[in-house]
Amino acid sequence: MEQPVLSSSAARAHTGLAETSVRNEAYSSGVSWAAVMGGAFVAAALSLILLALGVGLGLSSVSPWSNVGASASTISTAAIMWLILMQVISSSMGGYLAGRLRTKWASIHTDEVYFRRGRSPSSSRQLS
Repeated sequence: MEQPVLSSSAARAHTGLAETSVRNEAYSSGVSWAAVMGGAFVAAALSLILLALGVGLGLSSVSPWSNVGASASTISTAAIMWLILMQVISSSMGGYLAGRLRTKWASIHTDEVYFRRGRSPSSSRQLS
């Protein structure tokens, strides 16, 4: 089949639309600040909940009587480990939520889709 021949003005208009689309996407931000704020809020809330849980567990293992309950070194080691674990869990949850709430770019190259999602566009099936 033979392709229709475009006039010079139609060709310029078609090229102009493609350039405008690429130009707008190149200058548009890939960051969704609403998603970032939502993720930060969830991370802070989860951190506060896990901190309260850690305080409750720590206070339940301490005894006012001598030689009963956990030692001071055990409590301090457990507290440090809990604070590290708590921050990893809350930051991971906040980052995951921010990534899931981000906006989808409409006309993006398939390599970028693969990079952002970690899978090929052909294998993007709906998970239910």
